[in-house]
Amino acid sequence: MGVCRQLFFICAVSVTVVAITASLFAVSPPGPLQVHSINPRYCDDGSGKAILLSGSHIWINMQDYGPTDPPAAFDYASYLDFLQGLNHSFMRGWHWEQPKYFSGRTTDYYIDPVPFLRTGPGTAQDGKLRFDVTKYYQPYFDRIRARAIEAGNHGLYISIMLFEGFSIEDKGRTGTDNPWWSHPLNQTNNVNGLNGDPNGDGQGKETHTLQVPAITAIQEDYVEYTIDQLNDLDNILWEISNESHAGSVSWQYHIINHIKSYEAAYKPKQHLVCMNGWGEDFHDSYLFDSPADVISPSRFDTPSYRTNPPVSDGSKIVMLDTDHLWGLGGNADWVWKCFTRGYHVIFMDPYPLTETPAGKVTNPNDPTYVALRQALGHIMIYADKLNLATALPSTTIATTTNCLADPGMEYLVYQPNPGSSFNVDLQSGGYDYEWFNVSTGSVAETGSFAWGGGNMSFTPPFNAPSVLYLQEGEGPVALISAVPQSGTSPLAVNFDGSASYDQSGGSIINYAWDFFNDGSRTATGVTAGYTYRSSITRNFTAKLTVTDDDTYSDSETVIITVQPGQIGDFDGDGDVDQEDFGHFQACMTGTGNQQNGWDCLDTLLDTDDDVDLVDFGIFQGCMNGANQSPGC
Repeated sequence: MGVCRQLFFICAVSVTVVAITASLFAVSPPGPLQVHSINPRYCDDGSGKAILLSGSHIWINMQDYGPTDPPAAFDYASYLDFLQGLNHSFMRGWHWEQPKYFSGRTTDYYIDPVPFLRTGPGTAQDGKLRFDVTKYYQPYFDRIRARAIEAGNHGLYISIMLFEGFSIEDKGRTGTDNPWWSHPLNQTNNVNGLNGDPNGDGQGKETHTLQVPAITAIQEDYVEYTIDQLNDLDNILWEISNESHAGSVSWQYHIINHIKSYEAAYKPKQHLVCMNGWGEDFHDSYLFDSPADVISPSRFDTPSYRTNPPVSDGSKIVMLDTDHLWGLGGNADWVWKCFTRGYHVIFMDPYPLTETPAGKVTNPNDPTYVALRQALGHIMIYADKLNLATALPSTTIATTTNCLADPGMEYLVYQPNPGSSFNVDLQSGGYDYEWFNVSTGSVAETGSFAWGGGNMSFTPPFNAPSVLYLQEGEGPVALISAVPQSGTSPLAVNFDGSASYDQSGGSIINYAWDFFNDGSRTATGVTAGYTYRSSITRNFTAKLTVTDDDTYSDSETVIITVQPGQIGDFDGDGDVDQEDFGHFQACMTGTGNQQNGWDCLDTLLDTDDDVDLVDFGIFQGCMNGANQSPGC
């Protein structure tokens, strides 16, 4: 959550979204996600494809809260449309344990709904009936389920947060509203005789430990009930708690293992479990040594997560969240660095708020936030193109140090320095390339090349941060030369395919020409020729298909423009004679019978589509014998 986390006033604001041109992440993910067996940095939805999680989240997306009772409703539907429009694939689903008060606020704040029933007898410290923590408020679980389903319908995975570290203590903010005052496990607030503060210090930190077995049992039952409500959904992950204190580690391990054993024993589906922590005494090792599948470290042990992330070692699925690194922070450059170092990336977004957790006024349309949101969608485009199962992060293959690569097969290189050249150590072969402009969010240039191996220099074709995507060419490239490409009928065109090449270094074994791109007139060979005819100006499409010795093929087309020549001079020898009459006679169809033959388009001399006596009359008016000028 961050060092200065507070709740904040909700205002109606407009948030800028720039549309993603690539297709969205597939709606209704097939999941549930598991750790990928080949590359455990990533997830697997059961298809074998390595899955990246990238997106944003907001504190208010599952429960409503604010300064009124009840708090104003959050527009969840618009929020999901906002995330889908950005091509995001993941969000955290937030959970607050307390119904009122929040650390860092001096005015009342309300949260609704919460999981437990308020049955009484007696009044809790927030002025309402006390809780019975053995009974559940079903509308809370119905809401969580409905929102998880809607997230899936928008192509989003969602982590279901079960506990909240900022709900049980004031996090050192003395003199402010302490969330523990209204917490259901505060002994004043429940009818079950449970005391979540046995040392009497006014905090409930003990509830996120194993110190009180009766409370642990209540929590286990609550976890099981939540699983009962949601286990059938494919697009969910379980998240133990947001930023619980360092003393919670054994308790979090216990809850993780309880989830895994309960799902394995009683449920048809098993879901990934997430763990995070925060604070100088909550070390990264607690996360890496945990039974969690997905971890999200903070900035304290590894400050470079915020500037120059180390390469993910593949021992865990690691999700870098601006929430645990800044609170509010990060930029597009950070997103691309995290992606090319092997991390999942998410953003604690101020949408749609105008007050940050630190109480400072912020602008959701800040250009940094806008670019960061867009970058989270852009990396999803390339996560879909790449085979992340085999593309590993490297700081040495490219001189930018930001690279995902399966050497010889594909490379993704991020260059943060606008327009600056860099080297990539490439294996020999043919490659397709694509330049992506990070600032505009668009592909700027594509092409192909062959390389003999070793360092190759690249210069972005624009002056902005760039991404270079290289993929092994899997077949030949067809290239056509046509001379001439335009002229008068009859137009004899010479075609040459000798510039075609095979990207993988093999041989092209077949050249197939289709002069009208419809299979009616064809030829084979490196070179070929054809004479085009027309009585009006027409564009014809010729196609070359080349096939290599691995049976891969590629096609290229060229447009041939033919203008009408002298009427009746079908052979182009300058006169209209018996030879031309023979051609006309062969093309004659009679009244009402359409002439579709490519070789007879020059005999359509009137305005209809048959070749009959009217056309013959026009032709006859031009016929003047061999070596004579046409008579029309």
